[in-house]
Amino acid sequence: MSTTYKVLESDTDFLTAALAQSKVSVWYREEPDPIGHLMDYGGLVEGYSPETIKIAGSWFVRERFEFRAYIK
Repeated sequence: MSTTYKVLESDTDFLTAALAQSKVSVWYREEPDPIGHLMDYGGLVEGYSPETIKIAGSWFVRERFEFRAYIK
């Protein structure tokens, strides 16, 4: 069984994930790496700004990571 997810990019994506209380994980990806490396199992989006995202009490820099919301 595969897990379906959506990569969050825009403020609207993060707001929707926060309101839906979707679990969001944090991934590190370099261009040639198609899958990436899981950095944090994450949790709920607690806040966001143009530069950072707060997930489960930790702040992450938006441009350095990929954020994936899991779809039920």
